[in-house]
Amino acid sequence: MAVEEAVYKVVDEIRFGILSPEEIRKLSVAEIQTPDTYDEDGAPITAGLMDGRLGTLEPKQRCKTCGNTAIRCPGHFGHIELAVPIVHVEFTKIIYDLLRTTCRNCGRILLSDNAIEKVKARIKRVHELLGTVPSSFYKRIIQEAKAKQCPHCGARQYKITFEKPTKFSEEIPESGSQPLTPSMIRERMERIPDEDLGLLGFDPKAARPEWMILQVLPVPPVYVRPSITLESGIRSEDDLTHKLVDIIRINQRLKENMDAGAPTLIIQDLSELLQYHVTTYFNNEASGIPPARHR
Repeated sequence: MAVEEAVYKVVDEIRFGILSPEEIRKLSVAEIQTPDTYDEDGAPITAGLMDGRLGTLEPKQRCKTCGNTAIRCPGHFGHIELAVPIVHVEFTKIIYDLLRTTCRNCGRILLSDNAIEKVKARIKRVHELLGTVPSSFYKRIIQEAKAKQCPHCGARQYKITFEKPTKFSEEIPESGSQPLTPSMIRERMERIPDEDLGLLGFDPKAARPEWMILQVLPVPPVYVRPSITLESGIRSEDDLTHKLVDIIRINQRLKENMDAGAPTLIIQDLSELLQYHVTTYFNNEASGIPPARHR
C-alpha cells in the first residue's frame, strides 16, 4: 500500500506593497460613476455600485465579467477616479516622517553625501550580519535626517506639523502656518529619488510614497459587501456600500464645481468633505474626527 508523502514548503518571507494608481485601474473591471445601485425593476445599474461586472449575488445569475454563477464567481474589483488626491489615513505616520526627512524643494534625503555613504555602509554591514535590516535601524536614520538647510540644493527647511487624522502644515517664519494639501504632499513624494527611499527602508518597486496619496479608489466586489433583504421585502445595503455612495456623491459634486470654475472656498470645503468620507471608509474610529453614521 503506497503512502502519500506530504510536501512541505518553507516561506522565507512575505512582502507587502502598495498598489499604484495604474495597478488599481488595471485590476478594475469597471469605473464606478453613479451612486445608484438598482433600477426600478431591481436590476443592477451599469457603472453603479452593484454593477453586474463586479460579480453576482443572485444564485441563478451569471457574472458579466467571468460568466460564472454566484458559487464560482470570485468577485471583481471596480474603481472610482477621485476628483482630487486624498490622503490615505493608514499611512499618515509614514507621510509625516518622509515630509520631515526629505527636502521640500529637491526631494533628496536631508543627509550630506558623506553621511549617505556611511549609512549605506552601515546598512550593508547589518544585512551581512543579520540577513535583514530591522525597522528600528531605519527609524534611527529618520531621526538623523534633519537639517535646516538642504545639503544638496541649499533650500531652507521648515517645521512640519501633523494634526490627526490627515492634516499637514508647514511653519514658515515669514507667513506663519501654511496648510499642505494632498496635491502638494503628492508632488513632494514624487520628487524623492528611489535611491534615497532605499535608505529609509522603502522598496520603490513595491511602494512608492506618492501612492499613499490616493488618486484612484478601489471598489470591492459585491461579495465583500452583500445586500440583505429585510422581512418587509426591502433591500438593505451593506455599510461599505453606503459609505461608497457618500464618496461618489461628493466626488461628483466636487468635479462639477471644479468644471464650473466655482470659488476656491467651495472647492476646498468639498475636498475636505471627500477626505472625511474616504478616511471614515477606511477607518471609522480615526481620532480627530466624528465617526460616520447612517440610518
